[in-house]
Amino acid sequence: MELIESIKGRKSIRRFKQTPVPDEDIKKILEAGRWAPSANNTQPWSFLVIKDKLVLKQMAEAVRSMVDKMIPYAESEKQSQRLAAYKGNYYTFFERAPVVIAVFMEGYDAGTDKLLARMGYPAEDIRRLRPVPGLQSVAAAVQNMLLAIHALGYGSCWMTGPLVAQEAFEKLLGYGKERSIAALLPVGVPDEDPPSRSRKELAEMTRVIG
Repeated sequence: MELIESIKGRKSIRRFKQTPVPDEDIKKILEAGRWAPSANNTQPWSFLVIKDKLVLKQMAEAVRSMVDKMIPYAESEKQSQRLAAYKGNYYTFFERAPVVIAVFMEGYDAGTDKLLARMGYPAEDIRRLRPVPGLQSVAAAVQNMLLAIHALGYGSCWMTGPLVAQEAFEKLLGYGKERSIAALLPVGVPDEDPPSRSRKELAEMTRVIG
């Protein structure tokens, strides 16, 4: 599959057949993530492959529990309804995938950030001058993996919504605050073929100098 064709053809998939994903294909997906570029080649990522259906169910239940706690704080009835819908499917469909890859972000010690802080820059300005290079690195790994998933004939979705339950995930999956899950990637044979989402025209987002 040509690269540009793969980029344009990839879709977010939320329904999966229960066909197992072979270990050799999972390894190819992880390898694609491993070869992503990263700030100072720090490679601030790690991966957890979750196949256990009970664990996935427990994770989804933790998400539903957290959303239930959030709903009373909704700013409007519309937001409350949206959260309830997220709890029902949008944040929890990963539990029905044959396999889920949790992409972790390790701590990124940016010396430049510390230098800017010593110069008196507040945290919000440092984020503007140095827009989270560690997270950008992990995002590159996630995109590589999504493209590999698509090229191998599977589907996935870049999920961050479930991470509202990160505290529960820490206990359930056995990791500490030295790292955090940046994304969940459910993987499986697609059981849907949604239409491609529209994109803004290139002219709307591009400016050329020179």
